[in-house]
Amino acid sequence: MKIKELKEKLDRFDPEMEVVLSCEDEHVQQAGKFFVLFDIQSVDMTEAERTRLDDGKPYLKLGRSDHSIKLAVVDITTDF
Repeated sequence: MKIKELKEKLDRFDPEMEVVLSCEDEHVQQAGKFFVLFDIQSVDMTEAERTRLDDGKPYLKLGRSDHSIKLAVVDITTDF
């Protein structure tokens, strides 16, 4: 998702409203729960290459290179 798209979606809500992220992916689910909640810790910018590991999972090679792009990175935690 691009920043522009995210901003458009968030602009529909009260700017004082809390934001909670949720994920229903099976590989992050905890036993007996249908979803996991995350809290945003920070938002920053980095340069990295998008890639996939040998098992197909998405990954970032952090740092500037000929193939890197600027990315907005949202740091999240399950502890809130």
